[in-house]
Amino acid sequence: MRNLLKDCHFEVDQDEVFRAMGYPDRTRVSEPVLHVCRPQLDRLHALADPWGSYRELAIEKVGSDWVHLEHDRAFRSRRVARMLRRATSLEVCLVTLGAAIAAEIRRLTASGDMLEALVLDAAATAATHGLMGALRQRICTEAEAHNCGTTIPYGPGYTGWDIRDLPVLFSCLQNGSLPVRLNEQLVMSPEQSLLCVVGIVPGGPHARPDVWPCRLCDLAACSLRRVPYRPVV
Repeated sequence: MRNLLKDCHFEVDQDEVFRAMGYPDRTRVSEPVLHVCRPQLDRLHALADPWGSYRELAIEKVGSDWVHLEHDRAFRSRRVARMLRRATSLEVCLVTLGAAIAAEIRRLTASGDMLEALVLDAAATAATHGLMGALRQRICTEAEAHNCGTTIPYGPGYTGWDIRDLPVLFSCLQNGSLPVRLNEQLVMSPEQSLLCVVGIVPGGPHARPDVWPCRLCDLAACSLRRVPYRPVV
């Protein structure tokens, strides 16, 4: 598959990095911790090798808690079925920051530099979500050109969607070489990778850029939450 994010310049929201580290407010981060954070944040772009791509699949039928795709693929999720009830197709999206960051996080951990590893891992997590946002923007632009709207991105592992559906989505991308692998424990490698689907809705609106899966996720204590939970009605 073609790398659509090869020349992508991504920005990292430092507030999001600190939230991932357990600090709800940057003002609560002590100066000694900031002193460790800054060099790791500065290293992020040098270590990153952004990759992202997507593939469109037709939605053949949507039930109350399942979605059936072309090529006899299906997954189960009441929440996602509701989200895709007006969609005629979906984009299976995959992004990764590459293997170098994952290797460096493991090296820092093994050498006992736990805070440095935590910072780099949190920054990589925020950057990976940034890559998915860039890929989502491309999808929205293409959909708009065909008078279509889009849903929010959502993936297995988010609340309401069992992680055991990951292999179904990975199988949709196997018509080309991928820089990401999925092992038998359903863990992606490199770890700084993200997979989701975006529904394409004829004549529908685009999900606002500020509406993320957090709107549907009911993990109230999640440190990465961007917006309050709003139950689907």
